[in-house]
Amino acid sequence: MDKLLKTIFIQLNKLILKENKNRMDDGTLLVPKSQIIILGQSSLLSQPALTAFLSLAQTGDLDALLRADSFVKKQLELLLSKHGLIYDEDSPLIFVPKNSRFTLFLDLPLLEVKIIDPESALVSKAVKAPEKNKQLIRQAIASEEYSALVDRIIENGGKLKNFV
Repeated sequence: MDKLLKTIFIQLNKLILKENKNRMDDGTLLVPKSQIIILGQSSLLSQPALTAFLSLAQTGDLDALLRADSFVKKQLELLLSKHGLIYDEDSPLIFVPKNSRFTLFLDLPLLEVKIIDPESALVSKAVKAPEKNKQLIRQAIASEEYSALVDRIIENGGKLKNFV
């Protein structure tokens, strides 16, 4: 998913550049630099190192917060659909745990893409959808890759009884 998303975002940046050239020629406001923050299952699938110790289910949607012009959102949706994906309109409802960290995924001239850290994505899943993610959270805890995972689940209102 990591390579696919990078391809989509690079194409999106090119479309924004082209739109801005047209807008410049027309004398209208330019599309400002946009920010996309990848969350949820999309964030886990976009980090290939995780597949070594976590069984991740493929998803057909992109979970992401968009800080972007409506033109950017529309173009992103079109690009995603060309690759058999959709933008999850419920993305703004995704729970972002306290102390989440975001790293740069891609920095392009008119598009910055960040990604939530894996531990925070797992905490979000454990707190808001424990039944659906029971096996994934069990694997993450057993892997011992995330030393603060259990504490963060509890701190954010999750219940460990769901995973024992």
